[in-house]
Amino acid sequence: MHSAIGEPGEGAFPKAALSDRVREFIIKAIMSGEMKPGQRIVESALARQLGVSQAPVREAIRDLVLMGFLETEPYKGTFVRSFTAEELYEVYTVRAALESLAARLAAPRATDKDLAALQDILEQMVEAGKARDGNRMVRLDNIFHEAIMKLSGNRLLYNLWQTLRFGYWTIVTTRVSEYNLEELAKRHEDLLKALQTRNPQKAMTAMRRHIEDLGKPPANFGQENDLE
Repeated sequence: MHSAIGEPGEGAFPKAALSDRVREFIIKAIMSGEMKPGQRIVESALARQLGVSQAPVREAIRDLVLMGFLETEPYKGTFVRSFTAEELYEVYTVRAALESLAARLAAPRATDKDLAALQDILEQMVEAGKARDGNRMVRLDNIFHEAIMKLSGNRLLYNLWQTLRFGYWTIVTTRVSEYNLEELAKRHEDLLKALQTRNPQKAMTAMRRHIEDLGKPPANFGQENDLE
């Protein structure tokens, strides 16, 4: 059954760039699990909850449908998108290709300051893992990977990655309970070390291994892939 989202509440943000803010609010709610696959988005109720008019909510919803976060069913409404196993696999394989390329481009561009920022995010991830805070882990994981995408310096690549973000993090959030969260966080250490070498090939290979490992069953987690 689809469940409704949105209850009346206090205004959430100022009256500037409202559609962008509403869009990010919905994305964060989906990423955190507050809004779940199949959950109905009620435009009027969400507008009341955020203290805004329905126009920016409507615009944000339209954008998120185009981005693949939401889906609209005729005569039924708009819902948080649910993915089939086949669709998730397609997202997973494309993300692996995009992020591997981004890591290759990012490695020679990364400054000491950039790498220090990634190290800080990684340390926060390990702390979240030790605390068994799955929601914070997923959020920091997204921040870590997004930082690398931005470091690639390729805007088209980053925009393509953004359109697949929900599908990939659906995979992460549905699998995260199967693993030791601290171990999951520490997996990023090898990726960071590869970026620190400034070697494009090493960074690309490390990213590919990092993402492909996520598709393995837990018993095979962390095993080497056959990489050239």
